[in-house]
Amino acid sequence: TNGTDAMTIDSSGRVTQPALPAACFHYQGTNLTGAAIVPLNTQSVLQGGMTMSSNAITIPVTGLYKIGWHHLSYDTGAHAVFFIRINGVHNSDLAHGWATQYRPSYGNNNFSVQTIASLSASDTVDFYVSSGTIHGNSDYNSMFVYLLG
Repeated sequence: TNGTDAMTIDSSGRVTQPALPAACFHYQGTNLTGAAIVPLNTQSVLQGGMTMSSNAITIPVTGLYKIGWHHLSYDTGAHAVFFIRINGVHNSDLAHGWATQYRPSYGNNNFSVQTIASLSASDTVDFYVSSGTIHGNSDYNSMFVYLLG
């Protein structure tokens, strides 16, 4: 790695993209009940000019981005609907990603919301609970946004 490489392979064989725009964080707090934007917190990892404010991630450069939210928790008691929103708007045609979490008889709820979107500099991304309730445990609410190489 000389600081200008587009990609590197670390000693464990993982491919990395040094210094490209990326953000990831975990939500930890009270349970979220729709309609609610997932709050951002201090467990965030930001690089490449990504910033967070007002519970949204601001995109630093135009490009194609991967966006996702993974969640696993004990039974919420009712199904919930989640959206990835871009500039405060979600698309019902799935272009911006959505998922429905169903109530199991026992055990854990599990969902993954993911999308690939072409974003412009200064666009914002947030994560939104439209209806139902999710648990606010930190270990299992994981969100990410990164520029594809």
